[in-house]
Amino acid sequence: MKLIQQTRLVFQEGRSDKVYEVDLCEVGAGQYTVNFRYGRRGSALKEGSKTSKAVTRQEAEKIFNELVESKTKKGYRNADAQTARETSAPRKISAPSDSDARNQAVLDRLADWQNKKHKWLLERAIWRAGELRIGAAAPLLANLLGSKDALRDYCIAAALGWCGDANAVASLTRLIDSSKTSDFVRRIAVEARLKLLSEEARAKYKSELIEKLPFELREAARRGSAENFSVALTSYLEGGDYQRFEALDTIYLIDNENTRPALIDLIKTAPMRANYFQRFRHIFKAAEYRRDAEVFGLLAYRFEKSPHAFRNTYFPMSKDARYPTYLNVDGEWISDASNEILKPQSRICYGARTRAYLRRRVWRALRKLGEAGDPDYVRMAVGVLLPYTDSDGVAVKEATVYVPAIRDFRKHYWDAYAPYYALNFILYRHSPRYFLKNNTWFWQCRDNYKPGDAAPRTSEEAFPDLW
Repeated sequence: MKLIQQTRLVFQEGRSDKVYEVDLCEVGAGQYTVNFRYGRRGSALKEGSKTSKAVTRQEAEKIFNELVESKTKKGYRNADAQTARETSAPRKISAPSDSDARNQAVLDRLADWQNKKHKWLLERAIWRAGELRIGAAAPLLANLLGSKDALRDYCIAAALGWCGDANAVASLTRLIDSSKTSDFVRRIAVEARLKLLSEEARAKYKSELIEKLPFELREAARRGSAENFSVALTSYLEGGDYQRFEALDTIYLIDNENTRPALIDLIKTAPMRANYFQRFRHIFKAAEYRRDAEVFGLLAYRFEKSPHAFRNTYFPMSKDARYPTYLNVDGEWISDASNEILKPQSRICYGARTRAYLRRRVWRALRKLGEAGDPDYVRMAVGVLLPYTDSDGVAVKEATVYVPAIRDFRKHYWDAYAPYYALNFILYRHSPRYFLKNNTWFWQCRDNYKPGDAAPRTSEEAFPDLW
C-alpha cells in the first residue's frame, strides 16, 4: 500500500483538543482507498475508512477532498499550515517502527492477494491483520469477502470484526444472508458484525433475536428474571430432541442480564456429551473472539476436568482408518461410528483428540495475546485461573527413574496441579521449578526441586549445575 496524500487537521476550543487525519492510499493498480483517524491529541486514535471497497483515483480524490472540506467547515484547521506559522524549523521524519513495518508487510500481502506463489499464505496474512487490528486493511479485506473458499471467508470475517468499521457491516450482512455461506462462517460473521454495530443497532439486533426464540423462552428472556429463564431453559431442553439445543447459540448472542446466568450455570454443570457439547464448542470459540474471560475460562476449566467420552482406535481390518466400526460411548456400543460422527444428531462427541485440541487452543489463544502485547491477555488469563480452587489439587506423585546419562537413579516429582495444561503455562512457563514434560500433559518438577521446597530466589539456586 502506497500513501499518495495525507492531511492532518486539528481542532482546539476550550478543553477540546482533537486531531483528524485523512489518507489517500493506493492499494493496487488503479485501486485507491480513503482512510481516516480521529481522537483526542496524544491518545490512541480510532480508525476507519470512507471506502468500503477500492475505487478509482478520481473517485478517491473526490471523497478525500469532501471529507477534508466537511471537517474544515466544522472548525478544524490544517495542522501542517499551523506548524509552519509557529516555527520555521525543519520537520524531522522518524524512521518507521517495527510495528509499522510489520503492518505494512501485512497490507502489501493483502494487496497482492492474487499472487498464488507468495511464500506467505493469504489466509495467515488476513488473520494477522485482525490480530494486529490494522484499520487500513479493512477495505482490502472487504474486497476479498465472498470468495468460494469458506476458510478464507471465515478469516476475513473474523479480521473485519477487529480492524473494520461501520462500512464493513454491509459486507458482513451480505455474507450472513447468503444461502451459500457455511454455518461456521456465518457464526463468525455474526460475531464480527456485533463488534462493529453501534450500541443502538446492537440492542435492536438482540431484541430481534429474542423474538426468534422459542415461545417457551421468549417472555423470560425479554422481561423475566434470571431464575425464571433458567427454569424455562432447563424445561425446554429436556422436553425435545437435539434441535432444541440450537437455542443455546442464540442465547449467547443475546447475552443479557436474564439469559447469561442460565447459560453460565449450564456451562458449569451440563455434561460434555452429545447435544450440549456441540453448542459449548461454538460458544467457546465465540467467547475467545469476544474476549469474554468468564465464559472462556469456565469452558477451559471444563475441558481440563471433564474426561473424554471416547478414544479413537484403529482396527487393521476396518474400512475407515479414522473411526472404528463399533465404538463404546458411556457404556453403549454404537455401530457404524464412522457415519454416526457425521450426523447433526450424532451421539459421538468430545473424543480424546477433540479434548486435546481444545486444551491446547486455550493456551494458544492466550499466547497469541501475550505475543501481540494485547492488554486483554491479563483479563483472559485471570478468567482461566479463577475457576480453580484448592479442591482441584491431586495427590503429589513421585517416581524413581534410571537416568543413563548419569548412570544412576533419580527421583522425579509432580506437584498437586501438575495435570492442568493452561494453568501451568500461565503460572510457570518461565519458572525455575517446573517444566512441561515432552509429549505429556503433566508439568514435572525440575530435578533440583520437589514439592514443599522453598522456591529458588536466584538463577544460581535454580540451576546450580550451570554455575
